[in-house]
Amino acid sequence: MVYHGKYNTPEDLMLDKSLSDKEKIDMLKKWRDDEKSLLRASSEGMQGDDRPDILKQVKKALISLQKTT
Repeated sequence: MVYHGKYNTPEDLMLDKSLSDKEKIDMLKKWRDDEKSLLRASSEGMQGDDRPDILKQVKKALISLQKTT
């Protein structure tokens, strides 16, 4: 899954110098929520792209950004 048509991983998003920290936080929160929804749907038997590793990466990126703001 490519997020927002541009980012393959949270690290890609974090390295984007054109985004402010607030924009990155907002995007990461949305990404986190989307991944949680996919996991929930997958656990309910729906087909989905089950990638808990991406959810962990998103949470880690959020934590690192929130420490600096």
